Amino acid sequence: MIVYKRNGKTNLAKPIFMLSILYGIKDRSIIGNRIRLTEPLVNTYKAFFKKYSQQPMTSPIYPYYYLKGEEFYYLIGSHYPKTPSAKFLRENVEYASLDDDLWQLLQDEGARNEIKEAIISYFIEPIKELK
Repeated sequence: MIVYKRNGKTNLAKPIFMLSILYGIKDRSIIGNRIRLTEPLVNTYKAFFKKYSQQPMTSPIYPYYYLKGEEFYYLIGSHYPKTPSAKFLRENVEYASLDDDLWQLLQDEGARNEIKEAIISYFIEPIKELK
């Protein structure tokens, strides 16, 4: 994942959003590779953001939208604006999905836990060590 950096600080919104997706798959609030910006997903994201980041919270609409730049994440529907709004996403994006092979892999709890740990060790722990 490519993460946004500003003034030497790394924004953890995308990694935290991916952790939220992993949790949604685990608790079955995300089913069938159709990721919608639902209340359970948003609540999980907010809880994880408080747990893992000391920066002001980035709205979940941004990682939901900007993950489309990654090779494993797709938005289904129209997605043209440079800066999305919640209204635009509601009206133009049906859902997001993951690469089919990644989706299948994430159905396995062991693989999901390995990816979770990789996200934490690669993106989050280095930031905590700097503090």
